[in-house]
Amino acid sequence: MIDMFSGSLPCLHSPLNTGRIICIDPDGQQEWESPKRLVVAGSHDSNFRVSSGGSDGQGRATHLRFSGNPAKFLQGHNVFGSDDLVSLMNDVYKKVTQSLGLIPTLQNYKDVLNGHYSVTSIDINYSYELRSRADVLAWIRAAEYKSKTRHGRPSTKGGTIYWGKHSKRWALKAYSKGEEISAGKGHKLPASLLDTPLVSWADNKLRVELRLLSKELDNLNLKTANKINPHKVKNTFNDYIKRLQMTEQITLSDEKLHSLPQRLRSTYVLWRDGYDLRSELPKTTYYRNRTALLDFGIDIALRSEPTKKSNVIPLIRVLEAKPVSVPDWAFDLSLVHGSARCA
Repeated sequence: MIDMFSGSLPCLHSPLNTGRIICIDPDGQQEWESPKRLVVAGSHDSNFRVSSGGSDGQGRATHLRFSGNPAKFLQGHNVFGSDDLVSLMNDVYKKVTQSLGLIPTLQNYKDVLNGHYSVTSIDINYSYELRSRADVLAWIRAAEYKSKTRHGRPSTKGGTIYWGKHSKRWALKAYSKGEEISAGKGHKLPASLLDTPLVSWADNKLRVELRLLSKELDNLNLKTANKINPHKVKNTFNDYIKRLQMTEQITLSDEKLHSLPQRLRSTYVLWRDGYDLRSELPKTTYYRNRTALLDFGIDIALRSEPTKKSNVIPLIRVLEAKPVSVPDWAFDLSLVHGSARCA
């Protein structure tokens, strides 16, 4: 599905009075200035930020710069959604221009309807189903130690794992969708959607997100919306998933791992997977962690028993599996954009 979007859509209009941001250097000289973005509310208090851009030489702006999440803006959530960027942004465009009292030209409408506008960044998300939320969280923890991309090893923050977090071209991240909508600041479901099946559906879903920035979009020849069709969205996402290098299998649903303090989990994971911790860890860390883990009935001085085969799931095969599709009830309850059915 299409998640976050930034781009510039055609709209001939008198520039929006949004104020400006000015940067002043230590000597008091202005370094740069930029128009502030206006917040336009959508469904369930989600919003898009917009500002005027371009000039026709007669005092009018030629474009509206958009930044936001079309799924949330139109649906009130992004648990699932559509791969059809052009259709999504066409509806966003109509709502935003109407809200601002703008009247685009007929050519503006045609260009937006046909995707003839620039894209500066885009997020593509898909969800994968595991047996439980605990398995999703265990997958994320294991991927922290057993995966990498050309960016190198991943980093984690707040239960999310990132590959290439600070890259200026592209990045991947994975997290528990169930965790996000139940506890994530700014990501919780609106109160009006809490009694829908969205909560239970998201509970055991691993969400994987690809972010493509301007330089990468240029390299992929995807700088305009008309080139980002649903088929291209799926294929592009899969191409980047293949860049993840992972070991063949990991252990999931490990009760001991869940009960350990955060500072001891990495040591336990290494021991459980058969590493010689005497050579892997500094001497003081080894003995300090051994003493602490003994309180949990774990002695890292002894070799770990082989993992039972029934608890082993291939790490990369989770991502090679087909992402879960939008459930039929989402259309019946009007919880998803209509274009998701066709995409």
